[in-house]
Amino acid sequence: MLKLASIYKVEEDEDKPLEAVPLTEDKTKKYEIQVSDRVGTINLLERMENVIMYSTGIQDYVPPKVRKLAVEIMKNHDLIKDILGEIRQKYQRQDKDFEISLNDVEEYKKYQILELFRKMSGIISGVRYNRENNTIKCSLTMTQKAQRFITGQYLEIAVEDVVNDILSEWAGSKGIPYKVYRNVKIESLNGTVKNEFDIVIVIRNKFYIVECKSGKNFDDWNRLSEIAVDYGILPQRMCLVYSYATEEDIQSIEYFCEYYICDTSSLRNKIIQMISFG
Repeated sequence: MLKLASIYKVEEDEDKPLEAVPLTEDKTKKYEIQVSDRVGTINLLERMENVIMYSTGIQDYVPPKVRKLAVEIMKNHDLIKDILGEIRQKYQRQDKDFEISLNDVEEYKKYQILELFRKMSGIISGVRYNRENNTIKCSLTMTQKAQRFITGQYLEIAVEDVVNDILSEWAGSKGIPYKVYRNVKIESLNGTVKNEFDIVIVIRNKFYIVECKSGKNFDDWNRLSEIAVDYGILPQRMCLVYSYATEEDIQSIEYFCEYYICDTSSLRNKIIQMISFG
């Protein structure tokens, strides 16, 4: 069976889009990435030899219904992000029975949460609202796919869709070639994974990386900065999507770490800013 891999190299024609090509399961068939700075538009991997960059997200089919759900969860992230944190803990404990109190939730938001839960068919079952004790009860699907989606993959899928929408307008209107890849891995020829990136954008052979963090305890700002330095994309060609950072955090992190950071509500503006000036 074939895997799809993105083999990146600098072409003489910098407007030529970079394509995904078949990659066999045989590790010896992986191609070395050829990187040169002769065009002057690409720095990614210039210090690294004998590595493969490929996207597993290309072969990971996501049905339209699931993509739509991912975007809806992202749009309502501020409404349910604490609930998603509790669901994450339930999965860690392998406890499928879930009950959440809505005592501190405004009345109109209760129905938004309930409606969103009912749209999560396949992930959440038996959604019931108890008016007497003001709680929602349901059961979690304990498959790896359901767990992976609701504990973080939804954000990667939603961001991928938003980025594609932005580029179809921004780059499409200018006739600029681009590609968007999800779940990108950097591997050595012996199969050792060096790095994994949630989203990689390629515009005219320039690389941009978008990382998505859905958990509330992320604070490894310096590690992302170090990775961005390794790949030659600082400043302004990395963006972190993280909804728990305050406005003050964002100002400080962007200043010192030199990459963009945004929550889900400001994602569109930050991506446009990044590709316009990066």
